[in-house]
Amino acid sequence: MTPNEICSDIEFLLSKVGAKSEPVFLPSRPVAGAPLNECFPIVDKKVESAGGKKVLGWQIWKTPLLVEAEFHAVWESPEGDLIDITPKSLPLAKILFLQDEAAVYKGKQVNNIRVNTTGNQLVDDFIVVCNAIFRIENKGGRAFQYELSLSGDEAQAYHMLCKARELLEVMALQGMNRKSPCFCGSGKKHKACHGKRINELAQSF
Repeated sequence: MTPNEICSDIEFLLSKVGAKSEPVFLPSRPVAGAPLNECFPIVDKKVESAGGKKVLGWQIWKTPLLVEAEFHAVWESPEGDLIDITPKSLPLAKILFLQDEAAVYKGKQVNNIRVNTTGNQLVDDFIVVCNAIFRIENKGGRAFQYELSLSGDEAQAYHMLCKARELLEVMALQGMNRKSPCFCGSGKKHKACHGKRINELAQSF
């Protein structure tokens, strides 16, 4: 969900990103038929066909659990207007964009920057798991690949972390925390049962 205003949580996130520009709301006018979320090739193709230039920065998201900065590219038209032209799974009228003049796109994925806005430590665990998943997906040459191919223990760990990511999000949204009973029915607190195992697995990558 794109925020409608710049709150203190977003201001803190922006300080972590470190870009010197001011965030701005940009209109979203996705290119028809273009693939979802593939901003860099979409903007390159638009520049080639219509002129203008590619502008790098961070798209800012806000959810009930966190605020998040995603490395992103938008199109600057020949008239100087900044426009988000990348299709997304949920149509948006606008996005919050922070231009980053120091940013460089090297053809590989860049991890999102996330800030817990709830005070619930389950969200911190969620962020740890997200970071571990990113490290697996982008290990070595995978950072330049679109298709993910895993095998053996790594594939099993990846599957477990993806399930944990979903579980932690649901638990946090339901108001549970690390001291809540573990979902497995062991009678132990989450932090002493599967929560401990999940964090140990995430920290191993």
